[in-house]
Amino acid sequence: MSLMRSSMIASAATFCCRFTGLVRELVYTSLFGATGALDAFYTAFRIPNTLRDLFAEGALSQSYTSVASKTRQQDGEEAAWNLTRKIATQLTTLMLAIITIGILVSGPIMEAMYPATGKARDLTLATGLCQTMWPFIGFASLSALVMGALNICGSFGLPMLASAAFNIVSVIFGLAIGYCFDPHFGPMALYGFAIGVVLGGGAQLAVQLPKLRQAGFRWKPDWNWKDLRCKKIWFLMLPGVVASGVTQLNVLINNTFALQLESGSVTALSAAFRLWQLPVGLFGVATGMVVLPSVSRMILGEDRKLISDHIAKALRFVSFFAVPSTIALGLLGTEIVSLIFQRGEFTAGASELTGNVLASYALGLLGYAGIKVVQPVFMAVEKPWAPMIMAVIALGISVSLNYYFVNILHCNAAWLAVTTSIITTLNFAAYYIYLSRLMGSSGAGTLLPGFIRIILAGLPMAAIYAIGHYYLFDGFTSWGFWPKLLSLALVGGIGGIAYLAAAWILKVPELNAFRKRFAR
Repeated sequence: MSLMRSSMIASAATFCCRFTGLVRELVYTSLFGATGALDAFYTAFRIPNTLRDLFAEGALSQSYTSVASKTRQQDGEEAAWNLTRKIATQLTTLMLAIITIGILVSGPIMEAMYPATGKARDLTLATGLCQTMWPFIGFASLSALVMGALNICGSFGLPMLASAAFNIVSVIFGLAIGYCFDPHFGPMALYGFAIGVVLGGGAQLAVQLPKLRQAGFRWKPDWNWKDLRCKKIWFLMLPGVVASGVTQLNVLINNTFALQLESGSVTALSAAFRLWQLPVGLFGVATGMVVLPSVSRMILGEDRKLISDHIAKALRFVSFFAVPSTIALGLLGTEIVSLIFQRGEFTAGASELTGNVLASYALGLLGYAGIKVVQPVFMAVEKPWAPMIMAVIALGISVSLNYYFVNILHCNAAWLAVTTSIITTLNFAAYYIYLSRLMGSSGAGTLLPGFIRIILAGLPMAAIYAIGHYYLFDGFTSWGFWPKLLSLALVGGIGGIAYLAAAWILKVPELNAFRKRFAR
C-alpha cells in the first residue's frame, strides 16, 4: 500500500475523530460558555489528557511500533505478538500506579496551577474533576498500544476511528449523567462529563480489541521484565515522552498562565486548539503514523537516501493541505469560531477572543504538521535523545515568552498561542536539520520544488480571504446563523477553488496524485 493511499485512509478516519471531537467541544461551550467553571473542567482534564497525548500520539505508540515492526520483519509475527503481551502487561501495571498517584496528588497539582487568590471555587471544582478523570489515562494508554499493534499489521483506519468512539461515548454519557447531577447544567453537571470521559476511554480501547484478535493476537499476562526488546521500547520512549510532547506540554504551560487572565481564557485556548488540530490531525498525524512503520523497515536496508526522499514526499503531501488550512484559520479565524461555537452560553466576545487565539495558533500550523511527520522517524532510527534536548530547550523558551507576555506586557490569551506557534516552528526546523544530518541528505531536491509551488498556489486564496475578512465580514459576530454560513461558505469556496486552480496551473504533483486516489 503506497504512502499516499495509506495516509488518505488514515486521514479519512482521523477526520471522523476530529469532527466528533469538535462536536464534543461544541456541546461543552454551548452548555457552559467561556466561564470559570468550564475553565476548571479543561484544566482538570489537561493533566491526564496531556499524558494521553504523549502516549497515544507520541512516545509509547511510536517506540513500540518501531521495535515491533523490526521484530515482525526479522523474527516473524508470533515474536511480535509475544513482545506485545509483555509490553501490555508492563503497561497495565504502570498505569495502575500512575492512576493511584494521580488521584492522590490532584489537589496539590491544581493548587500549583491556579493563581493564589480569586478562584477558590473553581479550584475546588477542578480538583474533584481531575480526580474523577484520572482512570481515563489507563484506557487511553492501552488503546495506544493496540493502535500501534494494528498499525504494524497494516490497519490504520480503525485505530484512528477509535478516538471517535471516545468522543461519541463521552458526550452521550456526559449529557445523561450530567443531567442527573444538575438538570439545569450548572457547574455540578461537569462531573457527569468527567465520568463520560472515563467511559469514553474504555470505549476507545474496546472497539479495537476484536480487530486485534482477528489479526492473531491472544492475550495472556507475561511478567518477563528482562526482555531486551521491551527494555529497548522503554529506552526509546522515555526521551520520546519529552520530544514528542513538546506541543502538548506547551499547551499545559499555556493553560497555567491563562488561569491568571480573565475567566474564559482557558476555554478560548482549548476551543481554538481543537480547530487548529483538525487539519493537523487529518494529515500530519495520519501521515506520521504511516511513515513510521515504513521507515522502520527501510532502516534495515540501510538506504538512507531513500528514507530522506520518503520523508520529503510525506512533508510535501502534508504541506498541500496545511498551507490552505493556515491561510483559512489565520485570516478567517474569528468568523469560523463564531459560526461553529457562538450559541448558547458562548457569546460574541468569546468568539472574538477565541478567533484571535486561533489566528495566532495558525502561524505555527505548518511547523506542527511537520513535527508529526518528522519526529516519529527518530524512533525508527533509534536516536531519541537529541530531539529530547531540543524539546527541553523549546520548553524553556516557551516559559520565558509566556512570562514576558502575561506578567510583564499583560497581553491576552492570543499571545500564549503565539508562543506555541514560535516553539513548534523552531522545533520542526531543529528536528529537520538534525534528521538531515543523520540521513546524510535533506531531501531538499524532492521537497522544495513542490513546497514552493504550494506556497505560490496559496497566494490567490490568501488575497480572497483577506478581502472577505476586512471588507465583507464587518460585524460578523452579530449576524444570524444562516447569513454566517452562506457568506463564509461562498468566500471559503471561492478561495478554495482559487487555490486548486493555481495548483493546477503550477502543476503541483500532489494535486494530481490526490485526485487519482480520491477518484478510486
